[in-house]
Amino acid sequence: MSYVKSYQEILDSIDDINPTVYARTRNQLSGAVTQLSPYISRGVISLPLVRDRLLARHSAEDCQKLIQELAWREYFQNVWWEKDEAIFSDIRFLRADWQHAELVTAIIEARTGIEEVDRGIQKLYDTGCMHNHVRMWVASVACNLGGAHWHPMGKWLYYNLVDGDLASNFLSWQWVAGTSVNKKYTVNQALIQACSESSQTDSIIDFPREEMLSVETPEVLLEHEPFALFTEYPEVEAVSTVTGARVCLYTPWTLDPTWRREQSARRILVIDPAWFDKYPVSELVLDFIIRQGQTVMPELEVHIGSVVDIPELHYAQAVFALLHQTNRTWPVQFDTQSTLFPEVTGYYQSFYKYWQAVEKSLSN
Repeated sequence: MSYVKSYQEILDSIDDINPTVYARTRNQLSGAVTQLSPYISRGVISLPLVRDRLLARHSAEDCQKLIQELAWREYFQNVWWEKDEAIFSDIRFLRADWQHAELVTAIIEARTGIEEVDRGIQKLYDTGCMHNHVRMWVASVACNLGGAHWHPMGKWLYYNLVDGDLASNFLSWQWVAGTSVNKKYTVNQALIQACSESSQTDSIIDFPREEMLSVETPEVLLEHEPFALFTEYPEVEAVSTVTGARVCLYTPWTLDPTWRREQSARRILVIDPAWFDKYPVSELVLDFIIRQGQTVMPELEVHIGSVVDIPELHYAQAVFALLHQTNRTWPVQFDTQSTLFPEVTGYYQSFYKYWQAVEKSLSN
């Protein structure tokens, strides 16, 4: 299944959203989720664009829940910007009860015996997508029942996600594991049945949710292994010299086709191994990034390497980029990205406190 869409198709998808149905059914695996996350995470569309198109067709009251869910992404981005590399280690609460820092074999092989979890993992491998609730269930089973440290498991999930965002992914794992908030998220079979059409009653999590943190690790989750994750870079046409040219540079998270469109410029996607060697992605994910970028910007060139290795970049007429956490050291002129709540910045220890600040700003 390909998630690559034209820009107009993405806009049409936004316009087709019924926010009241979304709010009512989003927790269901068959619910009316937006399926916009691949385009939001890659920066093809912005959060304010989604919000404004929704509000043009629906009331603020009807859109409230969906906008709040969009705000989670902005919250995670703010945390990343303020805490930088700290988001890749226990950010607030240290846990010393990890059984290992490897991958749970039964999870990566989709054979936990929890039918909806195994089905979701297989869908991830096939399509690069996973329902948000399934992500939480996988993380809870891995970390809070299986005793696996959240970071290696988070790298495995990130590796496979077409909507992979470093902040959203790793901070979500920390939220489940109880290292960003002082509470661990638990799941049981009854919760899964309430969110799906499953009627399974004999799984390893067929117990009250509050018991997850005290039961012994099921035998099926005991086996663990290191997992060699690496990015296989495709062969691309080498970028020619940019001497004298106006240049617009893109990251895999800032592929906005409307940015500086009025200007004639060389448009170059920079896939920097400094990030993709440290946090690898699958061939499916990298293919999506490149094809989605070139679908909304057919003239987009691809440079695999450091930005400073673009031929004669220092002789370009002008070089621009949208500011992002992954490119903040580039020697370019930055434009800032639009945000949902520009008046609410800085670090908040929880989304709850962040949302309180948002509501206060909106009431002023």
